[in-house]
Amino acid sequence: MKITDVVVKRYGQTGENGRIGSEVQTVELQTDQGVSGLGFVTANNNRLSPTADLVAGVLRNNLRNIVLGQDPLLTDTLWERMYETVVGRRGARGFLLHCIAAIDFACWDIKGKVMGRPVGDLLGQRRELVPTYANCAHHMPPDELAQRAREYVDKGHTALKIRGGLNVISLKESTARVHAVREAIGPDVKLMVDVNGSWDADIATQQLRAWQPYNVYWLEEPCPPEDIPGYVEVRKRAGDVNISGGEQHSGMIEFRSLLENRAVDVLQPNAGGVGGITEWLRVYNLATSLGVPVSPWNLQSVHLHMAAGLRNVKWIEYFMPDNPLLEFQTRLFKEPLFSEERRDDGIYLLPPSKPGLGIVLDDAYAEQTLIFE
Repeated sequence: MKITDVVVKRYGQTGENGRIGSEVQTVELQTDQGVSGLGFVTANNNRLSPTADLVAGVLRNNLRNIVLGQDPLLTDTLWERMYETVVGRRGARGFLLHCIAAIDFACWDIKGKVMGRPVGDLLGQRRELVPTYANCAHHMPPDELAQRAREYVDKGHTALKIRGGLNVISLKESTARVHAVREAIGPDVKLMVDVNGSWDADIATQQLRAWQPYNVYWLEEPCPPEDIPGYVEVRKRAGDVNISGGEQHSGMIEFRSLLENRAVDVLQPNAGGVGGITEWLRVYNLATSLGVPVSPWNLQSVHLHMAAGLRNVKWIEYFMPDNPLLEFQTRLFKEPLFSEERRDDGIYLLPPSKPGLGIVLDDAYAEQTLIFE
């Protein structure tokens, strides 16, 4: 099997000012055997973070030239070829890994379609129920956020995550959110707080002391991604609170540093940020060999396959339809559909059943939001 073409399309959500803000770029790999695969990457297209044009250029030119004529089933070989050619020895990873991930997703989609199995099955196992925690990271006043969290709990969620970083709110309001949500959801629901790497070790230590009455289950990304010693220091002082991280890390060196320095209790690699499923599996295997559970961040349409096929995935982060963080992507992709099962200990997702990744665009909405260049 050989890749014969790489078709990149850009879809954008227009903001109030008329500019394209949130953007999704799809990558269709066409082959000489009539099987095609679909991958995607999200990118910003605004004056402060104009990465979308760069992503499209890398996909349409650089990566297309690298993968044409290659066998999409040889995912390790193709990944190394893309990485060595585009990223190289100079360490210029960043958005380039997201571009590689889009191609890699499409390759795995082809793999599953050729085998007639969902990608999760290709990983060797199938969990009949995938545990979840709810992403409740809405930017609302504490009382409104508490009410939303209570609504999630009433629907059966027994673990949820809110935001409290200095990049969005003050330390005082962060504590107010934690206090209000804990009161609303009761003592038995796991409460996680994500601060997006906006604190340092000292702030994290002080905040965790202040939050002792609220029984926080984990603190996510307490320090900037490059501050591994800060992670280590926070974890030493965290007491019963778990420290999680990995969302903003990329490359095996960074994840090895997190793991070997025992900087986290839960690792959160994102398949887009690390360069695709192929590299994500290497990170997963390293974490598993060291006894660290994995809980991937975001990209639930992709990560559901890993959670279904791999036992050491602790749970998947579950975004509700009312969550604005994935609103555009949710509307653009009409599939996969997520099937829930409520049990006494929480909301579970059923494993994917369609061959490949099962990602299908909503044709009407895609036509509406297609960016013409």
